Amino acid sequence: MTNPWYVEYFGEDYYHFDRHGDTDLEVDGLARLIGRPDGNAVLDLGCGYGRVSTPLRKRGFQVVGYDLSPSLLHRARERDPAGTWVRGDMRDLPFSGQFDAVISLFNTLGYFEEEDENFRVLKSISEVLRPGGRLVCQLVNRDYLVRRFTAQEVHRRDGRILLEEREFDPVANRVHTQSTVLNGAEKRTYLSSIRVYTVTELDLLLAAAGMTIGSVHGGLDFRPYDWDTNQLVIVAERAGQR
Repeated sequence: MTNPWYVEYFGEDYYHFDRHGDTDLEVDGLARLIGRPDGNAVLDLGCGYGRVSTPLRKRGFQVVGYDLSPSLLHRARERDPAGTWVRGDMRDLPFSGQFDAVISLFNTLGYFEEEDENFRVLKSISEVLRPGGRLVCQLVNRDYLVRRFTAQEVHRRDGRILLEEREFDPVANRVHTQSTVLNGAEKRTYLSSIRVYTVTELDLLLAAAGMTIGSVHGGLDFRPYDWDTNQLVIVAERAGQR
């Protein structure tokens, strides 16, 4: 039986090419949205190698990094041995009502083929938040993607080449990508399929999961959201008072 795409995709090749020049800006924005670090417990859902978890921890937040990839969690532990790193499936989070904030960055929502599975992620997030706790979710802006869809991209780093070939399914609202990595004589191919959402869809899904959208932004720098921003940042709260 073939593994789901996300089991194979997030390995060493992903780590090698995953570079973000705006991490400091994103951490600043997250810190503003989460609030004072004193006593604030944060779950970084899909933490990867700790790109954001570690800077937030060093600012005083109580951060738990959570991811399915053994390879990326190994990198996280190497980079930050003092951090808290947990491996698991985001549909079934092994926590209950103990976090003040959950952060889900870089389009982590929408990995699963079935809609009820993606909804289970939102339900799990709601269940691990304290009443009044916040979800900060950073996604691709579906409207921007449709208008400026890029079918192919080539990236080069340290002698390696990454070719990304994409197709967009407007009925299922999914982006299907074939990523080919060339490293000397080696060639490796990965597939991915990510569901993209409109704000209206997210509003309905979050409400069904017990959360309410409080604000919408075009990035973690708080730029206004419109169809010319490539990002969609949703800030939602679980019902109840902190």
